[in-house]
Amino acid sequence: MQWVQITVTTSSECADIVAMLLMDLGSEGTSVKDRRDVEDVLSSKRNWDYADDSLLNMRGDCAFVCGFFAEDFDLSSVYEELARLKERAGESAGPLEVARSIVRDADWENEWRKYYEPMEIGNVAIVPKWLSYDGKCGIRVFMEPGMAFGTGKHETTSMCIELIQHIDIAGKSVLDMGCGSGILGVTALKSGAKSCVMSDIEQAAADAARENAEYNEVGERAEVYCGDLTEKVCGSFDVVLANLTADILLRLKGLLSPLVKSGGYIIVSGLIHARADEVLDCYSHGFELVERMRKGEWQAMLLRAE
Repeated sequence: MQWVQITVTTSSECADIVAMLLMDLGSEGTSVKDRRDVEDVLSSKRNWDYADDSLLNMRGDCAFVCGFFAEDFDLSSVYEELARLKERAGESAGPLEVARSIVRDADWENEWRKYYEPMEIGNVAIVPKWLSYDGKCGIRVFMEPGMAFGTGKHETTSMCIELIQHIDIAGKSVLDMGCGSGILGVTALKSGAKSCVMSDIEQAAADAARENAEYNEVGERAEVYCGDLTEKVCGSFDVVLANLTADILLRLKGLLSPLVKSGGYIIVSGLIHARADEVLDCYSHGFELVERMRKGEWQAMLLRAE
């Protein structure tokens, strides 16, 4: 199968926002090439076999964000939303120039695999399945991201993984809503959760989550559903994981609240700074803020149900 690759030239500051925009519009995955990330790696003590010359030649404030769409996808919405972002953000978003190319499945797989490495988040290591890990983290989650978003690298995901470790999750029931690759649900299960229901509206995501749960030997404690949450999930949970967007979290607040047991927790993430207070105000009815985290352009919150 062939895919249309859209490469957006933006600023380092807005790279994550552009990546999320492409995902919301239907991209089957994203990748970000940022000169600052390469400089961080080269200045660290880690050893790398190579550095991409195209990255080393980039300006310090420049980033390339790639999205991948089906060959017959109508890209007009992408251009329209990027134009709106340019109006709102101005020069801080960079040029937002778009390049279009065709890639094959095999080319795409080889491209994105080059940029993954084990990622340590507290006591949790997120490890690509094709790599080994001999670090210090006691909980090791092996992932095959495939075309489903979620590898732990993005701030919204890493903050959720960090906040999971701030809960005594042993023996708890968990709901991972909008599970993507299943990274959060699998992390919860490997951290001692009794069970986890993972739900996503995308079949590719549900398939990836199921496969990743099986690979990590927690499949017997995982239930994975594809479809609308209201049609698939019932009951209540000790912990709800909701790495979504501000708009979705606001819209679903009335649905999510009954899913959290009294005294239980919900972790909300995917919040840009400008929308975080709005979400907190909405969830303050029925929930108490326990912890608030900020990374890059994003925020996440740990809330306890009253």
